[in-house]
Amino acid sequence: MADGGSDSKPKQGARRGNQRPKLLAPRLQTFFALPAGLIWQRLKRRLRQPYYQSGLYHMSLGRRSAGEMRLPAPEAWGGDDQCGLALLSDEFRFAGEAIRAPAPLGNPIGAGIGWRTVMNSFAWLNDLRLVGGPYARQRARALTQRWVEENERYEPFAWRGDILAARLRNILLNHSYLDVNNDALFRSALLLSLSRQAEHLSRALPDALSGGAYIKAAAALMLAGMMLPRGEKWLGRGEAHLRAALATQMLADGGHVERSPQLMLEVLQHLIDLRDCYLAAARQRGDAAPKLPASPLSSSLELTINNLGSVLLMLSHGDGMLAGFNDTPEIDPQELVRTIERVGEKLRPLNQLPMTGFQRLDRGRTTIIMDCGAPPRHGLDTHAHAGTLSFELSHDGERMLVNCGAHPWAHDWRQVQRTTAAHNTLVVDNTNSAMLLPHGGLALRPEVVTCRREETDGQIWLDTSHDGYEESFGLVHRRKLYLSADGHEFIGEEHLVGPGGNAYALRFHLHPQVSVSVTQNGQAALIRMPKGSGWRLRVDGAELALAESVHIAELGQVRRSQQIVVIGTIESDRTEIRWLLQREGGKK
Repeated sequence: MADGGSDSKPKQGARRGNQRPKLLAPRLQTFFALPAGLIWQRLKRRLRQPYYQSGLYHMSLGRRSAGEMRLPAPEAWGGDDQCGLALLSDEFRFAGEAIRAPAPLGNPIGAGIGWRTVMNSFAWLNDLRLVGGPYARQRARALTQRWVEENERYEPFAWRGDILAARLRNILLNHSYLDVNNDALFRSALLLSLSRQAEHLSRALPDALSGGAYIKAAAALMLAGMMLPRGEKWLGRGEAHLRAALATQMLADGGHVERSPQLMLEVLQHLIDLRDCYLAAARQRGDAAPKLPASPLSSSLELTINNLGSVLLMLSHGDGMLAGFNDTPEIDPQELVRTIERVGEKLRPLNQLPMTGFQRLDRGRTTIIMDCGAPPRHGLDTHAHAGTLSFELSHDGERMLVNCGAHPWAHDWRQVQRTTAAHNTLVVDNTNSAMLLPHGGLALRPEVVTCRREETDGQIWLDTSHDGYEESFGLVHRRKLYLSADGHEFIGEEHLVGPGGNAYALRFHLHPQVSVSVTQNGQAALIRMPKGSGWRLRVDGAELALAESVHIAELGQVRRSQQIVVIGTIESDRTEIRWLLQREGGKK
């Protein structure tokens, strides 16, 4: 992220008007925009499919089924007990679909990709574990055994690198719950299947995976290497992959290159699993004070865990919810709390991530989290939204201004929520600040995003800009923000530097629990928070209007909400919009 001013003149020859180019062959064009190494990985995976599905390859994966799980399972992560209860009655509720008595288990007729992904990743083991009781445990064992019997050989979807890695991890983290070591027949069949899957993963990686998905797959292979009998080879290969991935993906400020808070949480949980397995192995050797075994990865693993924990605290609101940037849905706040607790170290308080591209403004009981970074390059932008310079605001642990979120499985909803209009920022001519590609990723993205922060006597100023509208409209969006020392005044200035002739819309999306009304003359909006605090939004020289909005709550629930919109015309070489959000009454 560059630093400095943004008053430079637009480039010569920029297109005027809403003239984003049309993609003639979106899949092909976006494919060849990928880095060369990733293109080769995807081609190689496709070319290898006939061999992977052959009997010769199946025989080459081996028949290792002797032995026991070598380590106790680390603490498993959260699940959905309602989905677990449905499983007890043979109803599989995954990714917005409900299928009764699926056959075959991992790929019944009519199942969507989201449903198949959850089923074959074995995330439902966590759901059954949360239900508790002997019948849920028996159900988990029976479903696991049935899947193993039905999926003895390689299948392109179920054995895809990211899905296979998730399945390995979920089974290994729940092996104590499945009581694997106390049933010889079940153990033998399961270890044979897991060993073949781990062997395939070790051969196939990176398997066309990039970004956080590659980190998670390498971590899962390491888990298999530590927990399965005679897994030293998998541990070594997984460590080599993980070391390379961390070196290229983790940024100097502790964040991850894909800039998604949700993805950073998932990566952190995978790394905590690894560390806990290392510690368990050390305890088995009888060390008085267990430490990570000597390894080139050990010190960087601990540092990455602590850094990611600090980053996630910075990107969370007082209610424990992560800020809704870049494909981050609402999750149970306790999931973040448990993760931070398991980091185990005192975390550093952060207020800015200059490399990852986020700023946090904390004064009084008011918190603002802002996206001040350029989108990641193609190949790492699967989770990227066109939300540059958007922000979220909470007060006293209650979220007031929020981006529209991200649906956990519905593609159409996710595409809508990736738009600039679904974020708290300014939109030019109803056009996204980055072009959304239909199959993931961005084009015509902001290349120069600047941010300068100043603090004086407890007051905070941010001066930011992006050039996402320069190529299409010849415009640079500059946003200046100010937060008072008591957190009761939040002031913004929006500058559009460049020629006029187009329209703008400044949007403030409200959390569904917030109520709002606009004064009769349209000069102010009155906002009421659930705990009773009141705020007034004014815009200098412009009228406010209310419009409908949506917010995606936990588990993909679509909730109606409202947004405050300011619409105007870009009339000169420097259009300015000033606004003030001020708390009313009291000193709280």
